[in-house]
Amino acid sequence: MRRQPELALALIRVVVGLVFAWHGFHKIFDLGLGNVTASYGAAGVPLPLLFAPLVAVLELVGGPLLVLGLGARGLAGALALLTAGVALAPLLAGRLGFAELEVPLLLLAGSLAVTLGGPGSPALRDRSAAVLPQARTASNAPSKRRD
Repeated sequence: MRRQPELALALIRVVVGLVFAWHGFHKIFDLGLGNVTASYGAAGVPLPLLFAPLVAVLELVGGPLLVLGLGARGLAGALALLTAGVALAPLLAGRLGFAELEVPLLLLAGSLAVTLGGPGSPALRDRSAAVLPQARTASNAPSKRRD
């Protein structure tokens, strides 16, 4: 069986993006930002009034963009940083055990894989070259000779 690292990265990117999108949707529309802010504060996350809406919106908007492969490396890096901060702060404060960190650790690992390895293929960024026409420059434009 041939190795398919590009396909493996794409699979990680899509699954991580879907999970992030679901978490953002759940935080905003099911739980409500007030409840998420309160739970962040109780868990020991610093600046819960800032981080609760920031994380929820980044997950809700960034998840689908990650699925599509748009800005995948930077977006995955930002999601990894926020996930690490939100998950590790309560752990260091002794308010969370390892069992509560299973999903955040998997999301962190997947985000870091996309950050380091790229979006994989297929990704929407791969299709842009085929869809967008190349701009003509003076060097590759056909010349019109008049004799």
